[in-house]
Amino acid sequence: MERLLAKLDRQFGRFAPENIILWVVGLSGAMHLLVFARPDVLALLSLNPYAVLHGEFWRAFTFLFAPIAPVTMSGLLWTGIGLWFLHTMGTTLEAQWDSFRFDLFCFAGAIATFGIAFLVGPVSGQWLATALFLAFAAEFPDFEVLLLILPVKVKYLGGLSGAYMVYAFITGGIGERGAIAIAILDLLVFCGATLRDRLRGASRSVARSRPAAEVDTGFGPIPRKTKVCAKCGRSSADDQTLEFRVCDCQEKCGGKLTEYCIEHAKNH
Repeated sequence: MERLLAKLDRQFGRFAPENIILWVVGLSGAMHLLVFARPDVLALLSLNPYAVLHGEFWRAFTFLFAPIAPVTMSGLLWTGIGLWFLHTMGTTLEAQWDSFRFDLFCFAGAIATFGIAFLVGPVSGQWLATALFLAFAAEFPDFEVLLLILPVKVKYLGGLSGAYMVYAFITGGIGERGAIAIAILDLLVFCGATLRDRLRGASRSVARSRPAAEVDTGFGPIPRKTKVCAKCGRSSADDQTLEFRVCDCQEKCGGKLTEYCIEHAKNH
């Protein structure tokens, strides 16, 4: 899948719009303010296939940005913080993946969720936001957020979010299960290689934490850090002869040090 995404990126990446997360944040903020001012409008924003087929076509768009519950005054504060963090996640992921991959992640999830609604009934767009958060946690597990005054690494919050998603899938109705299934599929398609490498890294960490008698004598060579191409997903663990280069160009890498295999380092 990584190679297919890389091929599509090379062919169509130049057409991808940049910074769509700004539109997502702006429209989400506007929807929350609208629901705060007119709580009765909330019922008109959700994705209801029957209503869409009978002329309420805006629901096919507004469900992506609408709140899932009425918005209170204190809720506006948390909404502001959440949208700020959403912008942080979106811009950081776009810099890591590039605009084409990030846009495709968002659009594919939205279109698939819209489609599944016509099979299982009304669905919510909240799980697409959860998938975005899990993708961010997979790509930047050591990023820290402040919960009140306590710094917490985002990988732990991602684990809790993933566990809650599984719980909601087990206990939820068919509509919720459909939306969650689409969100998980979207995450695995675009972030599966990263998740696989993270799990491999965790396994190696467990092995290194064993008693020395079970691992080595301590006099052997220090294991090299696994390098992963940000474009195609190939890693030094898959092929030890693979060469890598680091780039920090502003155009594609956003000034962030990013690793590429030798093939994509020349053309990314």
